[in-house]
Amino acid sequence: MQPSSKKIVNIQALRGLAVLLVIAVHLAGYEEKFGQGYTILPKWFAMGSSGVDIFFVISGFVMVTITRGWFQKTGSMRKFITHRLMRIYPAYWFYSLFMLAFFLMQQNLGDNSRNVNITASFLLLPQNQWPLLVVGWTLIHEIYFYLVFSLLLAFHERWLLPLMILWGIATITGNLLLSPIENPTIQLITNPLTLEFIAGGLIARLHFSEKSFSGWPFLIVAFVWWLSGYGICAKLGVAPESTNWLRVLIFGIPAAFLVYALVTMEKNSQWQLPACLVFLFSVSISYPRICCYMAYLGEVWRNRILGGIVIVTMFLSSLVIGMVSFQLIERPSLKFTRRFEPVRNEAVNESKANH
Repeated sequence: MQPSSKKIVNIQALRGLAVLLVIAVHLAGYEEKFGQGYTILPKWFAMGSSGVDIFFVISGFVMVTITRGWFQKTGSMRKFITHRLMRIYPAYWFYSLFMLAFFLMQQNLGDNSRNVNITASFLLLPQNQWPLLVVGWTLIHEIYFYLVFSLLLAFHERWLLPLMILWGIATITGNLLLSPIENPTIQLITNPLTLEFIAGGLIARLHFSEKSFSGWPFLIVAFVWWLSGYGICAKLGVAPESTNWLRVLIFGIPAAFLVYALVTMEKNSQWQLPACLVFLFSVSISYPRICCYMAYLGEVWRNRILGGIVIVTMFLSSLVIGMVSFQLIERPSLKFTRRFEPVRNEAVNESKANH
């Protein structure tokens, strides 16, 4: 297989949509926590949690897509893992430093209500408590995905499909045999959320194969599954994210259907998401949590007008800070790492050989 240079617009736009979902659930959480019973946002904003599951499926799809033709190539493992880590750590560390200052300030004021492993938080290592920057829990999973997938690059590309299926079987088996267990590393490698990443990879393999199905039925099933599943959980008073298996069932499966539907529909020139969502992609790889400090505005939340202004301001701040972070932190770091790509060195050697 040869790598494709054509970007799939629907994937980038779907990332933007997932960003909106995640921001929505965070805003609803802040309002519920600090509003003292005075809320503006509807309860169904909690569905925004599904944005994380969409990210995981997209991540698997993107990993398989960008590495087509890389398998068993010299330097491919190093190139892959270096690029992936540089997309995560610089922006994550930047915002974690702000949260560290806030955490230490709370400690100095005598607030010891939160237990944080600072080293594990900054390195995104498996841990039993929330990271310093809470959204880092999703990045711990991403780091795990990247490490395992980088090992798969050592095999011939024809083995990718069976190896990913084997990875999924091992995850399920490990979860059934070893759960419950308190070791955070075991919890991570047996977490059912890994199946969402694997599903994204399998979708990519299907997308680039000769087989193709209409995307519309999958899109309809995705929305019906997503809405009805969440509706049933809400009726029963159960949060879909209360257990990882329930989360995969309610959010993960429709996320996989959604990703397949959208990439297939773009491939068949059936439908493309609005281009305005693409620019939100930059926010999805930044962590605009500074605006959360606005949540501590106390009595402001009791006033619906002022509370609404705060919510809109927090939303817009998230977008602006995220895009600025992408331009000033992530893009320069990625540009720096590309200077050391082995592919470029190989190209130079080939040029010298030809002359």
